[in-house]
Amino acid sequence: MIQNTAKNLLKYLIAVFSIAAIAACANAPAASDAEAPVTLIINFEASDDGLTEFSEIMAGVSKAMASEPGFVSAIVYRNVEQPNVFVLQEVWATKELHGEHYDRIVASGDWDHIKSLLQTEPIMGYYTVDPVIP
Repeated sequence: MIQNTAKNLLKYLIAVFSIAAIAACANAPAASDAEAPVTLIINFEASDDGLTEFSEIMAGVSKAMASEPGFVSAIVYRNVEQPNVFVLQEVWATKELHGEHYDRIVASGDWDHIKSLLQTEPIMGYYTVDPVIP
């Protein structure tokens, strides 16, 4: 039952993120796909040993990325029933600008450190507003 609740919560959060992406993009000028704002959603499951440090990292994520070129916003969600499960929603001006940020954190070793605090590999995906959905 907890797994079904977690799956339903994840589906709900994805819907909420989609709505947030619509709001973030509503005032943006028309752009090609390469120049369009994107929402990155990352699912994390912290290990028991890494939970405290990972929680601290998530608490400071918006402040830490504020100076990154193209960074718009970040929201961290923590699962009510599974406190080791986090969902990070980031909005970026373009997918390319996020890619540059990602390359920097990989090169610095920060991404490997974050992954060392996790139970499983993070699941990441880029999302945009679906023009078919009114």
